[in-house]
Amino acid sequence: MPDPAPRIPQISEAERTDEVRAMFAAIMGAGTDNVDDHYVLKTFAQHPALTRPFLAFNLHLLTTSTLPVRLRQIAILRVAWVKRARYMWASHIRMSLRLGLTADDVHAAKQGEAAAHWGTAERHIIHATEQLMTQSDLDDQTWDSLGAHLGRQQIMDLIFTVGAYALIAMAFNAMRIQREPELIALAEQYGSPA
Repeated sequence: MPDPAPRIPQISEAERTDEVRAMFAAIMGAGTDNVDDHYVLKTFAQHPALTRPFLAFNLHLLTTSTLPVRLRQIAILRVAWVKRARYMWASHIRMSLRLGLTADDVHAAKQGEAAAHWGTAERHIIHATEQLMTQSDLDDQTWDSLGAHLGRQQIMDLIFTVGAYALIAMAFNAMRIQREPELIALAEQYGSPA
């Protein structure tokens, strides 16, 4: 199924102010290959005053978070699937595979904690992720089960990761951000939330 038409267009070369160019330069310094290949960044660039601080926060979640990378990516994939965030789902499949997750991990993320694939810590992460999305809270049992595997800062990073990616899913879906061809191909291979 093709992506719906975007509600906010990607910023054109002619629209790029000094502020936008500075923002893109900062992003490039953070390891992004080519801003022009990222439809999200070119869309978010329509509002640099919002985008700049948000990307700084998101950069923490993706680079300096205390949460182990594997657990972070499992949580993000589950958020993307549950929130039906087609762009986020495909982009985090790409990122997850680059970071060492497997095709089996991706397929299991669609099933949630019921998938037989997961170990104990992973199952607790998925359960907590779903509870945060549905209740905006963690019950004592879930908190304690996380505490058996994670330290305080790691639990905090998990909560903020789930919250941030639920927000990102909402933004991507509402703005109708289109997927790049590579992401469409990944969605065709691994499935896409409806």
